[in-house]
Amino acid sequence: MISRVNMVIVGAHAVMANGGVIAPVGMNLVALAAQKHAVPFVVLAGSHKLCPLYPHNPEVLLNELRSPSELLDFGEFSDCMDFGSGSGSPLLHVVNPAFDYVPPKLVSLFITDTGGHNPSYMYRLIADYYSADDLVVQRRATAGN
Repeated sequence: MISRVNMVIVGAHAVMANGGVIAPVGMNLVALAAQKHAVPFVVLAGSHKLCPLYPHNPEVLLNELRSPSELLDFGEFSDCMDFGSGSGSPLLHVVNPAFDYVPPKLVSLFITDTGGHNPSYMYRLIADYYSADDLVVQRRATAGN
């Protein structure tokens, strides 16, 4: 059905410095389908959604994980439990992420409150809002340290 669409317009949770997008889960698949059918993929985001971080930093792409019960009914999920072993450990591990990362190569255009921009220009737009002194990323201390 996407081949019958003129344009895909989505919102973003965050716009990364490289022009990539953190969006609700499933958006990467929509962007891939749009690219396959040569349909423009447009992202709407206010300037407050601009993020000066790059996605190659593993601390940036930490994802919220939602409950598996959103995907599986308790009855279905209980069938996947190994109650015979006494450990109660699941035979099936369900991961339900809240967000997808959409790479900049799949985005045709960003529309912000300052106008329309190519993904390659987002780093410059972000530089107008942030300075290097505004951001300090520190690794969280683990319980063993």
